[in-house]
Amino acid sequence: MPIIDPVAAPSGVTEFVHEWPASRVVFGAGRIAAVAGETGRYGTRAIMINTAAARRPAGWLADCIGEHVVARITEVVQHVPVAAVDAAVSTARDTHADVVVCIGGGSATGLAKGIARELDLPIVAVPTTYAGSEMTSIWGLTDKGAKTTGRDPVVRPRTVVYDPELTVDLPAPLTVTSGINATAHCVEALYASDSSPLAQLVAAEGIRSISTALPVLLDTPNDLGARAIAMRGAWLAGWSLEVSTTGLHHKLCHVLGGLLDLPHSPLHTVLLPYAVAHMAPAAPAQTQILLQSLGLDGPLFDAGGLIWEHHRALRTATSLRDIGMRHADLDRAVDMAAAALANSTPSPRPASAKDVRHLITAAWKGQRPASA
Repeated sequence: MPIIDPVAAPSGVTEFVHEWPASRVVFGAGRIAAVAGETGRYGTRAIMINTAAARRPAGWLADCIGEHVVARITEVVQHVPVAAVDAAVSTARDTHADVVVCIGGGSATGLAKGIARELDLPIVAVPTTYAGSEMTSIWGLTDKGAKTTGRDPVVRPRTVVYDPELTVDLPAPLTVTSGINATAHCVEALYASDSSPLAQLVAAEGIRSISTALPVLLDTPNDLGARAIAMRGAWLAGWSLEVSTTGLHHKLCHVLGGLLDLPHSPLHTVLLPYAVAHMAPAAPAQTQILLQSLGLDGPLFDAGGLIWEHHRALRTATSLRDIGMRHADLDRAVDMAAAALANSTPSPRPASAKDVRHLITAAWKGQRPASA
């Protein structure tokens, strides 16, 4: 009788190399009060970065850190423009900052990573959305319509403070798309060629946490318990992303986001069902885990369509034109995406130029994804 590994069998992961990333996580309601002490673990001259939406908690935090705040950056742009990083690095140098504190969504974390990458400074991250990037060594920069990404351990925040109270005022539409953005990290961890049994388990739990919380938060946005569950899911999503390589979905989002300056989390939300529809036939075990974790019933070959319907039920955008992409941009976007994928083979299924055109065109129209 064959021996079945209960961890490996569901996803087919029987060979792997796993490295454990090192980040300190402080989690819980009211834990923003711990940020000043966490900052003091790494330095005494803090440069603070906050998004506009995080202005109020950032002001309170600056008062707590007090005289150890030597500079503040309060204007943050999505997709991390190179010019913004250059200006922030100059400010950090001029003020002799020795630690970076960022509070806000993924754009604030991204700018902090830009500083850390240039100056080798530690980061204390305080996320106010479900971006997940605060747990990773992945950096991204945009210049002249092109987005470049990479990995460098120096940009992974040393401490991440998750306080679900900071997400209570997050508008319902952004709550949903930010949560789905985190879900996309988990999905790619399931499909990644270098995934491990632990990464599979964490990714599945991340998806379950987020999919459990989002319907509650649509109707009761101030439900602190649901906010905590969603934030736990974002933490697990970021961890999953850190220990796995990204694939087709993230590559398409990076190209379209950098080229067309489309809103980050809605872009991930729109493209995810189409990327899953493409990948599902080559990874039935992982797709089964995905659908089960989302609480969706239906045939595996229709996974993309089921997820598309799930997004509609969450009352979010389901087409690229809904989030600002023009029909006139289609050919340019397809050509750049196909070129970006030409020298790579996304796991578990390659995407030809024809596949990319079909996928992006269907996503622009908002058609229910068909089985590939």
